Amino acid sequence: MKVTVRSQPVRVKTADGMTFRGNINLNGETERMDRLSDFFVKGKNPFIILYDVSAHGSSEFFIINKAHIIWIAPDD
Repeated sequence: MKVTVRSQPVRVKTADGMTFRGNINLNGETERMDRLSDFFVKGKNPFIILYDVSAHGSSEFFIINKAHIIWIAPDD
């Protein structure tokens, strides 16, 4: 099965006060998502994978529990 990556640039603020800029794959769940809000409302996985991240001088990927996200916004 071929999975198509649908990258969405985002800004994320977590409960510990950290802010991240990176990308999430909207097709990273079992069903295709058209909007960022669908990814959180319809998505079954309790975690997001944030890749191509810039945060506090590092550039890598992070796995973040959705329960620890204060806000997330598109970063187009």
